[in-house]
Amino acid sequence: MPTKKTKIKEPKTKLKKPKAAKVKKEKPAKAGKKSLLPKNKRVVVLLVAALFIVIIGAAQAIILLSVRNKNTVKEKVAKSPEYYFSKDEDISSFTAIVGDRTYEEPKSVPESSKETEKSDTDKKESDAEGKAASEGDTSAADQQKDTYKYINLDDPSADLKSYKNYLETQKSFIDVTEESSAAETTESETNSENSECYQLAGPSSDSKSYLSITLESEGDSVTVTAGKGSESWNDYFKNQWNQQKKVISDIKKQPKSETSIEQAENTVRSQGQEKLKLTESADSYQFIASPGISKIDGKDYYTVRTYKRMPDNTLTYVATYLYDCADNSVSFQFDEITGQTTPLG
Repeated sequence: MPTKKTKIKEPKTKLKKPKAAKVKKEKPAKAGKKSLLPKNKRVVVLLVAALFIVIIGAAQAIILLSVRNKNTVKEKVAKSPEYYFSKDEDISSFTAIVGDRTYEEPKSVPESSKETEKSDTDKKESDAEGKAASEGDTSAADQQKDTYKYINLDDPSADLKSYKNYLETQKSFIDVTEESSAAETTESETNSENSECYQLAGPSSDSKSYLSITLESEGDSVTVTAGKGSESWNDYFKNQWNQQKKVISDIKKQPKSETSIEQAENTVRSQGQEKLKLTESADSYQFIASPGISKIDGKDYYTVRTYKRMPDNTLTYVATYLYDCADNSVSFQFDEITGQTTPLG
C-alpha cells in the first residue's frame, strides 16, 4: 500500500519586519532666525559701547561740576579772621568790631615774583634800617606784617574810624601817624577821594615787642596791616613821648601865638573832675594835645585827648576835649569818630 506522504506542517512563525528607526527630521532653521542672531549680538555690543560712553561722559560731567562747586564753596568760605596776631594778644579783627563785611582773601604770589619782591623788600628794609639807625629810631626792624583787605564797603571812613576807636579806647593803642609821612603823599594819592591812613601802636603780651596796626581806606575798601615792632612797648612809648615833646618844643620856638599846646593841656586839666565827667580826680589823668589846630564848625580848636595810666604803665584812652583858641575856654567833649560835640556841664 502506498504510503501517504504526510505533510509536516511547519509552524507558521510570522517574522515581524523590523521597524525602521524613526529619525527625527531636523527642522530646517528659519531663514529669519539665522540672520537675526548675529544682528542681536551686534546690537548688544553697540548698546554696551554706547552705555559705556554715556557713563564716562556722565562721570566727567560730575567731576567737573564737583570741582566747580568746590571752588565756589572755597570762595564763599573765605572769611575774615576773628582776631589779629595770636589769640593771646586779644585783638579783635575789623569785622568782629564793625560787623560782617566782604573780605578779600590774599592772592597767592608766584615764586618768581616772591623772589623779586623779597630782594626789593630786603633792599628797602636795609635802607630803612640804615636811615633809622642814623636817626636813633630803634623801631625800624619790624617783624613780618600781615595784610587784610575788606571791599565793597558802604562807608569805609566810618568803619575805619570805628575800628580805630576800638583800638584806642579798649586796647590802649595810640595814634602815631607821622605828619611827615602824610606830607610825602603823592599828588595822585592826595587827590584820591575818601582816602585815609592811620598808624597805631599798642602794648603786646610779649614784653620784648609792641603791636603795630596801619589802617588805610581808599575808594570802597579798607586795608588793615598788622605787625610787631622789635622793641618793648614801654621803650617805644617813651620814644614816642620824647618825640612828641620835641614837636612841642619846636612849636614853642616858633613866634609866640596867643595860645599854645601846653596852655591847652593845662586849661583842660584845670576844668576839674566834675565838669570833664571823669570818674577820678583830673590830676590822675594825662592830657595830651594834638599838634596843629582843628577847625570845627568854623572855629579854631586844639583837640586834647585824655588818658588814664594803668598799673602796667600803659595809657588807656578816656575822652577828647576841645580847647577854644579864641577865648581860651573848654566847653565841649568831642567824638572823633562821629565828629559830634557834647556841651560840658
